[in-house]
Amino acid sequence: MTHTLHRMGDTDSLCEDFVLLVLPARGINLESSEEKMKQIWEVISHHEDGLSNYGNLTDGNSHRTGLETFKQVNSRISHAVFKDRESLKACLKEIKEADFGISMVVSGIEEEVHKICGEIGLTPHTANYSLGFHGKTEKLPSQPVLEITTMCGHALVSKNLVGKMVEDIRNGERTASEAAVELSRQCECGIFSPYRAEQLLERMAAA
Repeated sequence: MTHTLHRMGDTDSLCEDFVLLVLPARGINLESSEEKMKQIWEVISHHEDGLSNYGNLTDGNSHRTGLETFKQVNSRISHAVFKDRESLKACLKEIKEADFGISMVVSGIEEEVHKICGEIGLTPHTANYSLGFHGKTEKLPSQPVLEITTMCGHALVSKNLVGKMVEDIRNGERTASEAAVELSRQCECGIFSPYRAEQLLERMAAA
């Protein structure tokens, strides 16, 4: 299970939102993995143009910590959010060729993730599926709001802040880009995509 799994939205929107989670396995290769994790950050940095966000819970997100710093810190987990399949594919291909021996989890449209893996000669080991929300779903925020808040797997992006950002855009107090960055700052580990959020906010503000 992963906190990157439960993103909501239509296929077109989610095809511009792929999360790479890098995690050594406790009891197997966690010890002495620090150097490999730094090398993985180096690979991720080669694809910076395709990134929307990145980070980890220890050192923060891309709004707080730059890629150069992440190449130096001792990370036990790394996150990178890609804007499109080709950027993710290029990064995975480079990681595959380096053969770090560290677990990689990719969250995205299942069909697209499998296609990407097939194109670079990877065979997924396991697939996790989100079964959605159950119970008193009438208590949940609206679907457009959930499409934004579920991009933070630790629920740090408030539905009320989303509403405030939409109103600010409508009133001309912020651009959609500025509002998306403000929401993204709240997601400490860097799995929130301001690139996708900007598009979703523009759609909400125009409704």
